[in-house]
Amino acid sequence: MDITLILKIAGLGLGLWAVQEILKNSGMGKAADYVGIAGTLVVVMIMVNEIMGFFTTVQTFFTF
Repeated sequence: MDITLILKIAGLGLGLWAVQEILKNSGMGKAADYVGIAGTLVVVMIMVNEIMGFFTTVQTFFTF
């Protein structure tokens, strides 16, 4: 696992937190909820991509 993956997810979380706070303070709570859901989906997609890469590496390692 690379440190850039951790920094990418942390940066995304920080950015989404800021956007959610701005939207909540503007009275747009429902939009802030949608931003949180979208951010969660992006992080899940990043993680699925990394897991697929891991399984490909394991499959290559055990292929004779």
